[in-house]
Amino acid sequence: MPKLDENRLYWIDVIRSFACVCVVLSHSILKGGTVGEGVVTPVDYAVRGGASILFFMISGALVLYKPKPFVPFIKQRFFRVALPMLLWTVVVLLIDSFMGTRQWSQLPMSLVLMFFKPQFGTYWFIYVIFGIYMLVPMIATWLEKCERRDLEILLIAGGIVAVIPYLSLIDRGFSQAVTSANGAMYYFGGYLWIAVMGYYLRKYVNLDRFRCWYLVVVAAVIALPFLLLWAGAPLKMVAKHSSLNLILLCCCYFVALKHVKLSDRVKLFAYDFAQHSFGIYLVHELLIKYIIMPIYKANFVDVHYGITIPVIAIVTLVVSYIIVHLLSKLPGSKYFVGL
Repeated sequence: MPKLDENRLYWIDVIRSFACVCVVLSHSILKGGTVGEGVVTPVDYAVRGGASILFFMISGALVLYKPKPFVPFIKQRFFRVALPMLLWTVVVLLIDSFMGTRQWSQLPMSLVLMFFKPQFGTYWFIYVIFGIYMLVPMIATWLEKCERRDLEILLIAGGIVAVIPYLSLIDRGFSQAVTSANGAMYYFGGYLWIAVMGYYLRKYVNLDRFRCWYLVVVAAVIALPFLLLWAGAPLKMVAKHSSLNLILLCCCYFVALKHVKLSDRVKLFAYDFAQHSFGIYLVHELLIKYIIMPIYKANFVDVHYGITIPVIAIVTLVVSYIIVHLLSKLPGSKYFVGL
C-alpha cells in the first residue's frame, strides 16, 4: 500500500469526495424521483446542501489560507478549472446541435456566451467559483493579517444577510428591499462569504473543544427547515443553495468530516476519488442526460424511485470515475479533466 503524505490534509479529500457524491446523488434525485414525495424531499434536502455549498467551503479552506500573487494564481486556476469546463461545454453544444435539441445557427453565439455565463446548467458553479478566485489574492492577504474577532464580525454580518430572505414570510417587500443589489448589506453575503466560512472552519473550529456546542447546532439544523416549512416557507426557499439552514447544515458536515478518524486505506481511497472529483463533476451530467436517462425512460420509468435513484447515482458515479480515470492517462489530461 502506498505511503501517506504527512503534509496532506486527507480530511479535505474526504469532504470533497462526500460533496462529489452529493452532487451526483442530487442530480439523480431530480431525474429518477419526484421531489416532495415520500422520503425524497428530506434526502434531497440533505444532499443538496452537501453538493455545492461544501465545494465553496473547500475552496475557501484551501485557496484563502495563504496569500497568492494574482497573475500566477489566476493563470493556474484558468488552466486547471476554467479551461476543462469550456472544453466540455463545447462538447455539450456540439452534441445538442447534432441531436437537434439546439439549432446550428445558435452555436456561434453560444460559443461566445460560454465565456460569460453557463451554456450547460450544471456548470454554473465554475463561473461562480472563478469569480471568487478573482478576489482570492486580496481576501487571502486580509485574512492572514486580520484578528479572529474581525473575521467573526464579517461572518456574523453575512449570517444576518442570510436570515433576511426568511423575513419575506412576514413582509415580502421588506425582504426584497433590504437584499437589493443596491443595498449595503447585500455585499456581506453570498458564495464568497461561504468560502470565507470554510477558511474559518479550517483554522479555528476544533470539535474536541466545541463538542457540546456542535451537538446543539446539529439539533438546531435538523429542526430549522421543519420549523420554516411549518411557518409557511416554500420548499424552494428552504432548499436554496444560499439559504442559512443549508449553510449551517454544511458547516456540520464540514466539521464532522474534518474530525472523523480514518484508516490509512480509507484516506488513500478518499485521496484518489477526490483527485477524480472535478472530472466526475464535468462528465456526470452528460452521462445522465445523453445515456442513462434515455435508457431509464425507455425501460424503467415505472420502477419505484427507491430503486431508480440509488441505481442512477451508483451507475453514474462508477461510469464517470472510469471515464475520468481513462482520460487521465492521456497526455495533457489536466486541461480537460483537471488531473
